[in-house]
Amino acid sequence: MAQDGKTILGFIPDLFFSTKVRDTAEYLGHTAEITRTTDDLIHKARALSPHLVIVDLTAEAANLEESLTALRLEGETAPVPILAFTTHAAWKQTAPLHRLCNQVVTKEVLARDLPALLQKYLGGETT
Repeated sequence: MAQDGKTILGFIPDLFFSTKVRDTAEYLGHTAEITRTTDDLIHKARALSPHLVIVDLTAEAANLEESLTALRLEGETAPVPILAFTTHAAWKQTAPLHRLCNQVVTKEVLARDLPALLQKYLGGETT
């Protein structure tokens, strides 16, 4: 497995799920930095220049739309890709945010296909 050291930034308040993302990223040779607030998300996005941002659209954050918009405007040549997830039950509720993301999947799909999704956005091997 190639260790290319790409950085993933996640806005994932759920501790269990954030651990899954971090562990999978590390297994694939990447680094994952997890935030639990949207203010921290924007601050770390500027500081880290991540290759991918993963966002929990079901997280209770009053300014999630503004944060996603700011992420789309970051990046010197192209915005950082945003992979977002929601639940089946919240799909319609989170739909207005989907347009600000490169891809939106259900939490179940993200859990099942995380290695392949990371490969899609970061390159490299999956196992």
